Amino acid sequence: MNTYFDNRLVIYQNYFDLKYCQQTFDKLLKEIKWLQKSHNNEGKIVDLPRLTANYGEKSYNYSGLVFNPEPWTDFLLELKTVAENLASVQFNALVLQYYRDGNDRVNWHSDDDSCVGTNPVIVSMSFGESRDFWVRHKTHHDDRHKFTLHSGDIVIMQGDMQHVYVHKVPIEKDKTEARLNLTFRKVVT
Repeated sequence: MNTYFDNRLVIYQNYFDLKYCQQTFDKLLKEIKWLQKSHNNEGKIVDLPRLTANYGEKSYNYSGLVFNPEPWTDFLLELKTVAENLASVQFNALVLQYYRDGNDRVNWHSDDDSCVGTNPVIVSMSFGESRDFWVRHKTHHDDRHKFTLHSGDIVIMQGDMQHVYVHKVPIEKDKTEARLNLTFRKVVT
């Protein structure tokens, strides 16, 4: 376990073994109801540069998009239990992202929507291709850090992390394989 930014960011490297990671990747890729969502980007309707899905009891809406969550599957409940045990939080929402290759991405953002309350705890699990994960201070842009997340890594963002920092998964043209990312959160409103 590695901690950064005064324990705001915790990374468990290789939390899951490679065999479990491959089985999980294959199962999620096959069983999740992946969506290609579009949004308004400065007056132009464009597809999100990744596929997405929401599961759980509560909807987590973002980028002006509204999601009706699918019910938990037995397997997602198993992963939720892992996340809850690590973070000591009960989660009711899950956002899954399917980065099909290195062209798929998510730009600078923070998960500070009012629906997750003040100082939300978010647990992120990675399966599949390794991808860079950048973190930058919101006001001191030279305070920027790059982490490479591998299959089986778990990241916990907590405290005032979402209010002080933004994060992104950038384009990486040399990445040809897919990555699945699961982010568990507690929606309070």
